[in-house]
Amino acid sequence: MKWTLDIGVPIASSPVISGDTLYIGTDSGLVAVDIGEGKTLAEFRTTGQVFSTPAIDGRLIYFGSWDKNFYAFDRFRFSIVWEFADSGAFDVSPLIDSNLVYTGNFTGRIYALNKATGKPIWDFKTDYWVVSSPAILGRRLFIGSSDSRLYCLDKHTGDLIWQFKAGADIASTPAIISTDKGDRVVFGSHDRHIYCLDCESGAEIWRYNAGSEVFSSPAFDGERIYCGATEKKMLCLDHSTGALLWQFTAGDIVYSSPIVNGSRIYFTSNDYVLYCLLAESGVLETSFAMKAASNCSPAIAGKRIFVGDMAGKIYALH
Repeated sequence: MKWTLDIGVPIASSPVISGDTLYIGTDSGLVAVDIGEGKTLAEFRTTGQVFSTPAIDGRLIYFGSWDKNFYAFDRFRFSIVWEFADSGAFDVSPLIDSNLVYTGNFTGRIYALNKATGKPIWDFKTDYWVVSSPAILGRRLFIGSSDSRLYCLDKHTGDLIWQFKAGADIASTPAIISTDKGDRVVFGSHDRHIYCLDCESGAEIWRYNAGSEVFSSPAFDGERIYCGATEKKMLCLDHSTGALLWQFTAGDIVYSSPIVNGSRIYFTSNDYVLYCLLAESGVLETSFAMKAASNCSPAIAGKRIFVGDMAGKIYALH
């Protein structure tokens, strides 16, 4: 461990890093941390938890809160540039593309906002909460809803291109994978399955029965797909067939989404552990004991990995 910092409030957001500064959401707002010294630089307090992972675009950082506001923040002055208020909590990690920022909330709406002004350009209504985060390929935007559907929308207009009905909520953020047979979108569902669909048509290519609910968002390294499941599992699947290549059993539920770095994958679990596995075999290479459970996906910058936990601690590890 290089350093640890006690924020004092639980952390469910995953960290993002720009330059020498780490930004992370907490139960009371947004915190900026110097990654060299592990010192708090600034804090912005909201009246609700910030579970979503912030998105950075130059000077601005974007994030939503359970206080029913979506914020654009000047990360150098640590002041609000604009905020977009709605009647539902924002739990979606936003995505920036060109002049728009995409998000969604508990009203069931998916929004495209002008990233400079916060003005809504379009919105699309689903039938229940939106907690999945968006992914984009070309003009297509993919996002799940707790109404059990994965939606493919035109990112410019919000028009529906196609939708796919799973058996339960989709909280998992879809992953786009490119193969020699075309582009695919992969995501998990609370119906205990991981799905792979054709990006163009929405046709199902394969599904894998994970045996338990999938909150985790898949990661792809060009060969294999990695995804967590609540039955204490980290799964590795063949990207073309969905066949299980290996599985690793953690000590408790895995909500965290895996991060791939070279030949290793990293993820956290509710058993208070950060795991490092060999990507090819699933063999445990090393682990780190935290002070509390963690839902965070770690962030990597240079030769350090950063992660937070529900005890309010941020860790910087070699």
